[in-house]
Amino acid sequence: MGGTKIFVLQMKDLIRIGAIVLAGLALVILALVLLFGRGGRNTPAEPVVYDIFIPGTYSSVIILNDKPIEVRVTVDETEILEIYMTEMAEIQRVFYPLFEPRLLDLTTEVLRYQTAYLSPATDYPVTTSILQRAVKAALERAAVGCCCDTLAVVP
Repeated sequence: MGGTKIFVLQMKDLIRIGAIVLAGLALVILALVLLFGRGGRNTPAEPVVYDIFIPGTYSSVIILNDKPIEVRVTVDETEILEIYMTEMAEIQRVFYPLFEPRLLDLTTEVLRYQTAYLSPATDYPVTTSILQRAVKAALERAAVGCCCDTLAVVP
């Protein structure tokens, strides 16, 4: 009645189970490496430091929902002093809620390292990249003294 039960596994079944277990372990290890292997916060990706700026406030424009947002960078002769964005329209705030908080984070990093050439962000990389390009464009104009009032950055 409750006798011995015998399971028969063929070699191909053992190979399949082993392959599935190995694939699962590989995915877990890959996920852990991607999650924890990036290091800390943003650090300069390349040592681009501007030596001399033409003091003033420089801007670049990001177009979101066919409406412009100005990113302004204020510099003196040797350092970046301030980065800020003009007021976003309500529709832009709804569709792009991460722009304002990411600009605050990016501003902290740029002012700390005095460069906009930071390693790619792990949190919200697309939003950060758009803002970073706008800041870089304004800083490049400040460094070379371009006579243009604004420079458009299209996401």
